[in-house]
Amino acid sequence: MKKKILMIIIFAVLMTLREVNANEFAAYLPGGKNYLDNDNMIISDNFMHTDDDMLVKANTEYTISFPGFDLIGEGITIEISGQETYLLGSVDELDSCEMDPSLIVCTFTTSASEDYLYFEMYAPMLSLYYDYYELETFQLEEGLISTDYEEYIAPFIDTTIPEFLGAGAYITSYQSNEAIEVIISDHIIAVDDIDGDISDQIIIVSDEYTGNEQIVGDYEVVLKVSDAANNNSLFTLTVMVKDEISPIITGPSTITIEVSNLPTIQTIISDNFIINDEYDNNVEGYLINDDYTLNNHELGDYSVTYEVVDDSLNTASVGFTVSVVDTTPPEMIGDNIHNSYLSNPLSFTDILNRISFTDNYTDLTNIDPTIMIDGYSSNEALPGTYYINIEILDSSGNILSEILTVNVIDDIAPSIGGPINYSGSYDLGPTLSDFIDMLSVSDNIDDLTTDDIYIISDTYTTRTTEVGDYVIVFGVKDSNNNEYTHQIDITLFDGVAPVIYVDNYIITVNLSATFNEDDALKLLLNSQELENGNYTITRLIDEYTGNEKIPGSYVYRLSFMNDKGDVFEKEFLVKVENPNTLSVNKDLLVRNIAIYSSAVGYLIFMTVKRKKHKL
Repeated sequence: MKKKILMIIIFAVLMTLREVNANEFAAYLPGGKNYLDNDNMIISDNFMHTDDDMLVKANTEYTISFPGFDLIGEGITIEISGQETYLLGSVDELDSCEMDPSLIVCTFTTSASEDYLYFEMYAPMLSLYYDYYELETFQLEEGLISTDYEEYIAPFIDTTIPEFLGAGAYITSYQSNEAIEVIISDHIIAVDDIDGDISDQIIIVSDEYTGNEQIVGDYEVVLKVSDAANNNSLFTLTVMVKDEISPIITGPSTITIEVSNLPTIQTIISDNFIINDEYDNNVEGYLINDDYTLNNHELGDYSVTYEVVDDSLNTASVGFTVSVVDTTPPEMIGDNIHNSYLSNPLSFTDILNRISFTDNYTDLTNIDPTIMIDGYSSNEALPGTYYINIEILDSSGNILSEILTVNVIDDIAPSIGGPINYSGSYDLGPTLSDFIDMLSVSDNIDDLTTDDIYIISDTYTTRTTEVGDYVIVFGVKDSNNNEYTHQIDITLFDGVAPVIYVDNYIITVNLSATFNEDDALKLLLNSQELENGNYTITRLIDEYTGNEKIPGSYVYRLSFMNDKGDVFEKEFLVKVENPNTLSVNKDLLVRNIAIYSSAVGYLIFMTVKRKKHKL
């Protein structure tokens, strides 16, 4: 029953279409393959042309075929033109036409913008042929091959709009970066009841998507399609650009933290993990599980789970272990170098009491260090450098090893024993060596003798025959440069009876003569104050030389040393006078000289011999 009703409707439509004027069909493609409609042709005087231009397809190959020379005569001309001219002129001169006595075939291709064509033909017997056969054998069809003739079939009048097939939304990722043309081509189909698939006719009316391909959001794209009957259909396509890619968290599975430096869990995460989301610059993170924060003061392993969420609610999580450890050895408080002075030596216990220990985790208050090496205890009284090696262990097994250096220093000076005062006659004063013999030396470490004594100051040695008060300061040092000084105060007094000189002027010389060293030696040899021999004469005091011609009294003291090294000193008083004033009795002068010389010479000679004896 339904089939019968459908057939009746189709028949009614066909009947309706047959009553439509030919020019109405010109706006439609034919219902069959032949484009030449007899009702759209005007024939007069062997000329035939279209009443209304025919609708054709752009960029399409076409073939037109019609009777040959035997049927419509020679001298056939043809014109097919639209926006461009495709065939024009005598068919026997057109390269695109193939000639046959019974059938002529010509081909052409419409341009990309072509839509309607005008057709015109002239043949000598065209009117005669038409009266008998109408348009039989006249055919315009698609393609480059002529096929069997088919009468023109009128098209249905298409009043139905095309239909878009496909969902009204397309979801894509911002990473895909798809062009709207590709989305339409791959996913949108437009179908017309008459024209069929006309997806290639879809055009974009408005487009919010293009330019936002990589930006998350919803964008509307309005599409339009028209069928051959110019029926239009609009379609709104929603393109949803989404971010469905989860963030990526990279980092270690175990993180070791020193118990002496406990960062917050957020610091641990920021320092050790990299959180990357290809779309969002910032993603929020949350702690799902945190065993570390409340327990980190104790050594151990603690589990933590951290999750991040981007703006599109894509999530990623990471689980890791925080290991709290103690790898820091104890520290020693105090000096590594200790000085022990022999004047107040340090015991081994004293040294250990000077230091203490601390640790970042273990309480070392009641833990004593282990003595690994003790090079000091048996050498506390012996100057030198000694070492004590100690170790201390915390509860995590971290070892501190320290070397203590002990310098035993001798700060005790040696001592000098002996007199500190001496008093005696100037003619019997002891020598420097006599005083040294009176002293003794001792030291707590070194074996010192009087040979180690040195003179710091001495006002005595050069004045041993002169009355007065003198000082000798002795010093001694041990091998550690400790110095001790000892002072002897010396007093020399006059214990010798006075000597009476007969004449203070021993030698008188007038201005016409001189007195020299050889003269003095002759006098002493003649007076037998000196034994015969060779002497080295040294001037000790010479006020005379340079004043030989000047009247006056001058001291002239000489030293005479023989080959044995014995020294004899003689002092002469030389008086230079004018000869006219010389009135002294010669005998008295000679006697006085002899007495004076003998007395002075004897005293000096005895003094020299006594000094040599003492030495």
